[in-house]
Amino acid sequence: MQRGCGGENGRWYYFVATSLVILFGGGFLIFCLQIIYDKWNQISRRMFPNHYDRDKLDEVELHNKLRHYIVNEVISLQTNKGMVLAILYFLFNVISVTLYINQSDQPLEQCEDVLNTCNWTLYADIGLNVFFLFHFLLRLIAAPNRLKFWFQMGSIVDFCTIPPCALALILERNWLGMRFMRALRFMQMGEILMTFNSTGTSIVQLLVLMLDFVSVWLFAAGFVHLVENSGDPWKADSARKDNFTYFDSVWLTMVTMSTVGYGDVYPTTGIGRSFMMVFIVCGLAMFATYTPYLYEFYRSRSPYAGRYERADSKKYVVVCGHITYNNVKSFLADFLHPDRGDRTSRVLFLDNKRPEPELTGLIKRYFLSVQYFEGSALNHNDLRRVQLEFSDAVILLCNKDSDDTKSEDAATILRAISVKNYCSKARLIMQLLNYKSKSFLQTIPNWDPINYRDENICISEFMYGLVAQSCLCPGFSTLMINLISTRSYIPGNEKINENFDWKSDYAYGCDHEIYTVMISSDFNGMTFPEAAEICYKQLNLLMIAVENFDNSGLAINPLPDQFTIRKECLGYFIASSYKDVCRARFYCALCLNEGIEIGFKPCKCRLEAAVPQLSTVPAVKKKRSNVQLIPLSEHKSPNNNESGLTRVGSIDSKSSTATDVNQLRTVRHLFSQHSTKSTSVDRGTLAGAGMSSTFDPTGNYHWAPEKKFEDVDLAGYITKEYQYKPDDAEAINQRVVIKYINEKDHELNNHIVICAFGDDKTPISGLSSLIKPLRASNLPYKKLKVVLLLAEKDFLLKAWKELRHFPKIRVLCGSALDRSKLKRAFINRASMVVILSNYGKRMAYKDPFLLDKEPILACLNLPQVAGKSENSKPVEFIAELVNDSNVHFLDQDNEDEPDIELHLTMKFAQGSCITATALDTLMSEAYYNDEVMTLVRALIAGANVPEYDAEDEEHSGPLQVPANALCGSQCRVIRIKAEEPSLSEHIKGKAYKDVFVELLQKFNLLCLGLHRAIDWHLDVSVEHKRFVYINPPGETKIVASDYLYVIVQTSKLQPPTEVMLNKIRDTMLRKGGTPEHEQSADSKLTRQNKVDNESGKQQMLPIDESIASLAV
Repeated sequence: MQRGCGGENGRWYYFVATSLVILFGGGFLIFCLQIIYDKWNQISRRMFPNHYDRDKLDEVELHNKLRHYIVNEVISLQTNKGMVLAILYFLFNVISVTLYINQSDQPLEQCEDVLNTCNWTLYADIGLNVFFLFHFLLRLIAAPNRLKFWFQMGSIVDFCTIPPCALALILERNWLGMRFMRALRFMQMGEILMTFNSTGTSIVQLLVLMLDFVSVWLFAAGFVHLVENSGDPWKADSARKDNFTYFDSVWLTMVTMSTVGYGDVYPTTGIGRSFMMVFIVCGLAMFATYTPYLYEFYRSRSPYAGRYERADSKKYVVVCGHITYNNVKSFLADFLHPDRGDRTSRVLFLDNKRPEPELTGLIKRYFLSVQYFEGSALNHNDLRRVQLEFSDAVILLCNKDSDDTKSEDAATILRAISVKNYCSKARLIMQLLNYKSKSFLQTIPNWDPINYRDENICISEFMYGLVAQSCLCPGFSTLMINLISTRSYIPGNEKINENFDWKSDYAYGCDHEIYTVMISSDFNGMTFPEAAEICYKQLNLLMIAVENFDNSGLAINPLPDQFTIRKECLGYFIASSYKDVCRARFYCALCLNEGIEIGFKPCKCRLEAAVPQLSTVPAVKKKRSNVQLIPLSEHKSPNNNESGLTRVGSIDSKSSTATDVNQLRTVRHLFSQHSTKSTSVDRGTLAGAGMSSTFDPTGNYHWAPEKKFEDVDLAGYITKEYQYKPDDAEAINQRVVIKYINEKDHELNNHIVICAFGDDKTPISGLSSLIKPLRASNLPYKKLKVVLLLAEKDFLLKAWKELRHFPKIRVLCGSALDRSKLKRAFINRASMVVILSNYGKRMAYKDPFLLDKEPILACLNLPQVAGKSENSKPVEFIAELVNDSNVHFLDQDNEDEPDIELHLTMKFAQGSCITATALDTLMSEAYYNDEVMTLVRALIAGANVPEYDAEDEEHSGPLQVPANALCGSQCRVIRIKAEEPSLSEHIKGKAYKDVFVELLQKFNLLCLGLHRAIDWHLDVSVEHKRFVYINPPGETKIVASDYLYVIVQTSKLQPPTEVMLNKIRDTMLRKGGTPEHEQSADSKLTRQNKVDNESGKQQMLPIDESIASLAV
């Protein structure tokens, strides 16, 4: 390789010396000038203080203006000028290194006439160095400490590259030399990326790391290439004679840095070998430091960090919140069930952590319909990755095992706000733990249950509502959970039929769910019993409710003289699949009379007539903002030609006025029967006879004046009446109980015992939701059961703040693990014992099986306390569990398989246990069929449930109304024994289909199923072991040990709303009584109601009160 130029020796030392002189000479000059400047300032300050300050101020001001402009405008990365300058500086460095690599195969030093040559690389290099000089001067002026700036790495790179380029013009020699040092400026990439706020991402961090590595690597390779081709200065002809290219030096530095060292290429000069010794140590340290970062990057690189690509038009939902295996297992099984058919949507999970191994296996099982993305619902970038704005709904799941329910609900609501802020029209379905958190729904922007069909599901309300209804109707929880869960019945399933015959019947019932469909126009003009009978006998469908699309509201098993099916009516059915329900949509009486079977498509006569009402349910149907059941008094008789009245609060302006007048007259008539002697009305009391029932302001629950905790504590009866010795405690307890049960309104017989665990720090949000259905207004006051709370005193004192206005509540301080307390609570006389889970310190248990230790031990205590004599009655109980697998501990005699699903276990089939995971199916039900949620809420809550339930201290006043004006628009599910004397002749020994039709026609009782003993076929059956049998086949024989689940109307009168009562009070206070013309109208209405009731009695047996009393 050529070392000279025109026979002369190389002059590379000129270029090196120029760079060194400028570096050290310039640094020394700056140092001297700085000292002189400081000394001059000191002398001037002493000699000319006034003149110095004025001149100094002008000088400093001019300097600061220039420096401020350069710093804040030219080279600042916060401005457009600074960003452009920084990007250009980085790109020009890359170009300079590229030019160096391109010229590395030429001699290091060449003689060239710069002015007359046509070497474009030389001109490009000169232009680049001019820009680098300009950038260097800008940085020098902006530097706060110029001496420190002079010896920085960036300045040294400029000294080694810019002066040699200028010297080349003077010497007419081009030296490749130290241009490789421009590779060190690649490290500036991190500063550029900071301008885009991207340094926080892992990809950018990896890019900066790799650029640092490449900078050092190329710099080392360039230095080795220089010294190996130049040789040692102290040795003549020490340069390598072979063709040592730049690529060879790159190879050498890489194998050396990685500690491989093949030995095929090695340095020969002294400087080269010395440099490699230092480079081995530094390179090894760098390699060892960067390797863990690279490993961490690839380890942290999530496979779930991609973006969802909508390949087709199939709908999908985004599920956020608490995503775990236990939390989504039931949800996915129900959401993606084959019975959903073509309506099934994809599921996109979005969570800020990677899925656990069990969840990963679950996702792979549903890989065609489920995708997982790592991200947060609070980050709009992550919401953009899953294309949330195109999703059909957003489902927010909460952590049902959380110790702090308020904090968990706050996190869920914050996610909801983030979703609504990102896409205001997104449909939101969310879970809440605490019923009080519903008051925050109004703070969510664009929360609209009507237009956007947003839905909130309060876990405590649903779960404890099921528990409360199970206290009045055992097995109700299993009945409702199976109806809202989508499952398939496989007759040949060996896992079901292996040991127990009852499981086959039970699994058959589990196959039924609630569906809605627009029913055929052939039902137009029919009463509900007539339509229900046709659906059951001819279509094998169980219709339980209907809803006319004229704002008349939802009617559950309405009486025949109070509801008429009209055009475009929505029917609620219990069936095994949505396909079966479609038969009600295409029902044709003409084809059925001709013997043509009703199929799943329109018949020929309908296709020829092109009936318009066969259209499907509208895709976007406005849902009710809260549960408002149709008032029975608003329906017209079938003989009436009028179209009917709208419900209270209807938006139909044509009929709302007439409706309000008639409802007002009806309520005035009720008041006139009981309070004709008095006209004084206030919020707390309506004077007069018959005002024995008191309600809360909503009219949904019974209300009582506040009682002190000491007045309801059973321990108070001991200290007030008796003195006893410790050794005679048993006798004293008996005396206390005798005194207690003989006292009026305090009978501990057929009562409900609620056992809770916790202390003053345990959340008690679910306890109020448990008591409310037991004190619903559709239950007569005299039939309310006494509720006894058994828990620690600290817990009861905390809970009493929410329970002090409910009537017939008693407390007993202690623990359900103490058998003496269970005896004191008289569980052997109780109609139901409720065992609640311990919500305190759930997260402290690492073993999930230990979460239910208190409820399990309490359940095992019950038979020991009740006794095992022949005459002793087994204690009926329902236990709340956290872990589904713990259900087998509740019954030591059970023969359930260890890995069997919860809904197939004996205790769940009987209705003796409930878990929060069983309610995960509500999310899919709310998505696919939100209208069903109205029906479910009505049956579970037993009252109208407001959308925003914000209870506080100022809503604690009473509302008294006449006793016969209660129990209005709700209906209830009750359990009737087949041997009931008043009904045994219609039930016992008959086929289920005959019983269904006869009870519906004669008593307006709608049968839902059976509560049957597991050994019903034996002469002697075990009464306490039963299973819920939903909608059994019509040929099923009813035996004496069976119970029937039926829907019954609780009353024919509607409880007056607060708006109506305010109108009544204002009118009575203003006029002092009822006007004569209104009295005459009321008397006409009274006579009309009497005639209607008499006509109803001729058609239907008057057993409303007697049947309702069977349930209590």
